[in-house]
Amino acid sequence: MNHPDIDHAILTGYPAMDQRFIEEETSIEIQNDHPIEDMFGSEIQTGDTWFEDKAGRIVLEENMEDYLVEVVGVEFFKALK
Repeated sequence: MNHPDIDHAILTGYPAMDQRFIEEETSIEIQNDHPIEDMFGSEIQTGDTWFEDKAGRIVLEENMEDYLVEVVGVEFFKALK
């Protein structure tokens, strides 16, 4: 049974390289009236990427690891040989 997405990938390459696929999967919303700073006190500049969680906390993309550790409780590990 043929699948249109698989056929498309075979013909055009990995879907992430297809601009149409990227535009459909990206959900970044551009806002003119953005917050001044995130929950860590970092200033948000025009063009910066940030997110807001369900509790209303604003976090710059560059502070995502801090958010994951401090708010979510994530532990990061590094694999060794």
